[in-house]
Amino acid sequence: MPAFFPREVIQWRDHRLHPLRAFSLSTLELAGITGIVMRLFRVFAMSASTPMFVLGVVGAVLFLCGMLTWHLGNFPLRRWPLRAAWFTLIEASAELGVSSLLIALKVEPLGTGLAGWHDWWSLAGQTVIERVLIVLTYSLMLAASVQIVRRILDRKRMPEVEVA
Repeated sequence: MPAFFPREVIQWRDHRLHPLRAFSLSTLELAGITGIVMRLFRVFAMSASTPMFVLGVVGAVLFLCGMLTWHLGNFPLRRWPLRAAWFTLIEASAELGVSSLLIALKVEPLGTGLAGWHDWWSLAGQTVIERVLIVLTYSLMLAASVQIVRRILDRKRMPEVEVA
């Protein structure tokens, strides 16, 4: 049975990785793409009707959590806090960079109107707070579930020894 949640880091240079697996090891690339997609998702969700807005928000959160899971799944639990922090920082930075570009192009939505440069700091604060809360909460839930699965798998693997 393959190890779904690695306990130790192996030497990656000894193995030829699938390109998607190699891509998922890079915090910078994965979080950067996540930030770009999240901001574009927000633009489309804000311009849609209420049901589509709700679906857009739920889809964006699921996308963020999926990308975070894809990245963290490559590392042992003890390395997750730093990886999650870097992922959040890079993702929010990429998202705010796209927000700046959208404000410059005059297409960044804010409520029923368009955001201007004077709205950037409030958008930045809201984005960072939301991402930190989502990533922190999800990382803790994911770590707890990984530990539970590991304990269940460890119990199944260990033969029970009867003491006479």
